[in-house]
Amino acid sequence: MNLYLRLIWLLLRFPFMQKPADPLESTQLDMRVWPNDLDLNMHMNNGRYLTVMDLGRLHLTFVNGLLGACLKRGWLPVLGSAKIHYLKPLNLFQKYKLESKVIYWDEKWIYMEQHFFKEDVLCATALLKALFVGKEGKIPSQQLIDLMGKEIACPPAPEVLKRWIECEKRDEI
Repeated sequence: MNLYLRLIWLLLRFPFMQKPADPLESTQLDMRVWPNDLDLNMHMNNGRYLTVMDLGRLHLTFVNGLLGACLKRGWLPVLGSAKIHYLKPLNLFQKYKLESKVIYWDEKWIYMEQHFFKEDVLCATALLKALFVGKEGKIPSQQLIDLMGKEIACPPAPEVLKRWIECEKRDEI
């Protein structure tokens, strides 16, 4: 991750962050586009979106109580796949909001969506699948959900996610 200053700033803010009442609620990070985020077109680089999304997922796992519990067990997050759709550019010094949310899980993967907004305009949207791994291998999703300490029923998979999962299965090596 090449956003060390943003990561340090996020880690310093963790103790003061509000935890959502419902672990399936969206979390939000308010950020700004800096000169090192730009590409030759003078807007945020496509790859930077993916890197910033790492911070959003870190924030999401922290406020849901997963990050600390997983790190104590020696479990680390791993991104399995991401599908992103860029809609509008984010320009230099522009403020934007990154929303992150768990939308579904199966026995292996936790599926999330992340959205970038400038003001109320959707600029990019992504579907992701991730898991945690430890010395014992891949950690089952339900074990992670149970770590949050609340009875949480898996929401139904949105249609767009079902189609993406099918494409992912078809493309597996």
